[in-house]
Amino acid sequence: MSNENKINYGLVALVAIIGSVLGSLVTYKVVAAKKADFAVVDLQRVVLSSREIAALSNARQDQIQELKKMADEANSKIKNIKDENAKREMSQKFLAEINAKRETFDRVHASGLQAADQTLNEVINGVAAGKGLGIILNKTSVVNGGKDITDEVIEIVK
Repeated sequence: MSNENKINYGLVALVAIIGSVLGSLVTYKVVAAKKADFAVVDLQRVVLSSREIAALSNARQDQIQELKKMADEANSKIKNIKDENAKREMSQKFLAEINAKRETFDRVHASGLQAADQTLNEVINGVAAGKGLGIILNKTSVVNGGKDITDEVIEIVK
C-alpha cells in the first residue's frame, strides 16, 4: 500500500475532536441565548402596588368596622336586659345577624379577590406576551436568570 492511500487516523481523530468541541460550543451558545427566555415577576410587589387590591383591603376594613359597630350596639342593648332568658335569646338573635352579615362580607371579599387575581394574571401574561416570553415565574423562586417584568406590571396595576 502506498503512503497516499493510507488513512491518517491521527488527523481523523483530531478533526472529530474539533468537530465535537465546535458542536458543544454551538449548543452552549444556543442554550445561553435562550437563558432569559422566561419572565420573572415579584408578585408581592405587584399585589402591594395594585389599586384593585388596595380598594379590596379598604372595603374589608370598612366591613370589619361595620361588624364591630353591630357587635357594640348589640352588647349595649343586651346589657340593659335584666331577664337572663330574654338576654340569651336577644344575644342569639344578634349573633345570628352578625354572622349572616359576616358571611355576606366574606363572600363579597372572596369574589373580589378572585376577580383581582384574574386581572393581575391577565396583566402579567399580557406584559410577558408583549415581550415574547411564554414562561412566567415568581421572582422569589428564581435564583438567576429571566427577564424581570415587575416594574412594567406595577405601572399598569397601580
